[in-house]
Amino acid sequence: MDVSARNRSTEKPKLANRVGDRVSMQPRRDNSLLPKSCGNCRIRKIRCDKTSPCSSCQIAHLSCGASSNITPVESHPTADSASPLAQPALISSCEENDLSLIRESLTEIKDRLAKLERTCQPHKSPFEVSVVTTERNASSNLSAAFRNEPSFNDQSAQASISAELSAEEANISEFDQEIQSSLTSLKLRLQAQSHPSSANNLYFPCSSARPTTQSVELPPVPIVLAALRKATVKIPPVILHNGFRDHLMLETLCKKVYFPTRSCSKSEVTLVNGLLFYLLDNYSKENDSDLSSSDCATYARLCEKNFCDGIQDYECLVTPTLENIQCLMMGAMKAQSDARPALCWTLVSTGARLCQSLGYHRESSVSLDSPPLADAKRHVFWMLYMIDKIMSLNLGRASSFPDYDIDVEIFALNQDLRFCAWDKVLVAFIELCRLQGQIYDELYSARARRELPEVRARIIEQRASSLFAWHVGLKKIETHDAQDCNDLNLIIQWSDFFYYYILTLLYGAKTSPAAATHISSKRYQAARMALQCHVENCTQLSADKTPSMRVYSGWILLFSSFAPFLVVFTHSIASHSQQDVFLLSQVLKTLEAGRSISAATNRLYEDCKAFLRFATAFVGSTQNSFGSYNQEEDSVTFPLIGIGDYNTVMPDFDQAGGWEGMQDELQPMSAFLGSYIGENTLVNGHWNMDFL
Repeated sequence: MDVSARNRSTEKPKLANRVGDRVSMQPRRDNSLLPKSCGNCRIRKIRCDKTSPCSSCQIAHLSCGASSNITPVESHPTADSASPLAQPALISSCEENDLSLIRESLTEIKDRLAKLERTCQPHKSPFEVSVVTTERNASSNLSAAFRNEPSFNDQSAQASISAELSAEEANISEFDQEIQSSLTSLKLRLQAQSHPSSANNLYFPCSSARPTTQSVELPPVPIVLAALRKATVKIPPVILHNGFRDHLMLETLCKKVYFPTRSCSKSEVTLVNGLLFYLLDNYSKENDSDLSSSDCATYARLCEKNFCDGIQDYECLVTPTLENIQCLMMGAMKAQSDARPALCWTLVSTGARLCQSLGYHRESSVSLDSPPLADAKRHVFWMLYMIDKIMSLNLGRASSFPDYDIDVEIFALNQDLRFCAWDKVLVAFIELCRLQGQIYDELYSARARRELPEVRARIIEQRASSLFAWHVGLKKIETHDAQDCNDLNLIIQWSDFFYYYILTLLYGAKTSPAAATHISSKRYQAARMALQCHVENCTQLSADKTPSMRVYSGWILLFSSFAPFLVVFTHSIASHSQQDVFLLSQVLKTLEAGRSISAATNRLYEDCKAFLRFATAFVGSTQNSFGSYNQEEDSVTFPLIGIGDYNTVMPDFDQAGGWEGMQDELQPMSAFLGSYIGENTLVNGHWNMDFL
């Protein structure tokens, strides 16, 4: 036999051995009668109770199947079956189920990963935006908290000075080294207290960690540059009307935010959004080739959302920085224009607390800064002071800015004639607000209520004289060189309404608390004059002067309590005066023309409409008034009665008179007059009313 034949004869057993080994590796049939775990539980590697179906599969909502065994190979494989080119698929039904479960699991994992990826991706705005990153701990003007003489820190500084003077006069040489060393240590200790300390941290150590950075979407750079170029030609109203000291403030902030050389603080980005919101909102109402009105409106809404989110952030409400206080001031103005007095009062009170924390109310603290920074601090302090004093009198609440603890000076007037007159008017309104604070403290506070009627009458005459002097001084301000002098002249002219409305509140506090509801002739005449001034102001504002109407409603109308309307309303139903009803109807027409400006103006219109409806029905009827009208003095007195006496003083009207259909809609007028416009009670107006 040759060698090739011997090689061919040895190849067949080797191949058969390899096939036999492969067959022997197949799983053998387990002839045990004990139940086995199902395929799902074996894959998931959990305990199976070996029932059919098992409890684990029932809970997981899976198809449970007992494992099937592979039928063992009982005969030796033939040459054909042993060939690697023709191997049968020896897969059990359990293995098929296992593969199906694996595929389902992989599909579920892929779906979850895709969903997680979509969630992690930043939200894509439907319009072009610029994204900036802010840092929570990057506030630019963090400083040590202000403390006055009674504080431990201030007392420590005084004690340190005493120790240093004593050390200079000491002549005991053996203790010189120890004295100098201890004195140096004391100075270092006190110097450390002048820097921000962890003791002033406004977070609890156990609170959840907050992200240190945050991404904010802003208008794109081309839109902002176009708005800034337009603003450099003419100072925008948001800067001019709000009296910001630095007219390049918006440009400077935009450079910090859009082209940062350091990390931007959350307060800086919020302030930029607030300024851009008012600027773009104003430009959206103008036709400009460089700025699309639709783009301005779109990005104004974006900035508005960012600004509102920012000022409602915990850090803005508690961290004492100049930027945060400026944001709170602008937020209070927005809340006031949106008819949200509770929010406005909260933001102003928060701003007052932060001002006190930084010592903005004390000249000794503010004067340490550079003149531009000191002026910025004075401005934001006095703007918040103004809003607070107005709301204090309108809402009948104590001010958050006590005058007895304030000695900071008012900001310096701008030397540029274009802006000097605006500053003078702003300073004049600050003085008016100081006078309003005095009216509340001396006539409406709890202490003032205990004063004798003659003392209160003397205070009223003094404050009326001061109010008259203020009104005369405001009219003397020269405005012909001012930017937007027409708007400034309108504001000065509109001050007539302010003068008479405050005079109405002043004369409403004349009698003692025990007196009945009384409207004197002076109070009524002041109220009529206020409403007549309002009608004249609105008549001059034609329909095409929407921006001027916005300024009037925002700065004059909504910063008053509109108490004169209620006083004239009360006088009309007591005296059955058709002239009063006619005046009230004229006022309502002016309010209807401007009701679309804001939610606040619409709410004021609806409130006054409800009162006018009652006055029209009552005066047109033949019913006698339930009050006492003195025709000679032109005064009205209502008895203080309860709601239970309502039916005895207000009999039913005939259907033709219009009264019967209104009884279920209006509250008892006697109770209303006793609690709402009674003597020594502030007429809160639309700020505190919520009619249905």
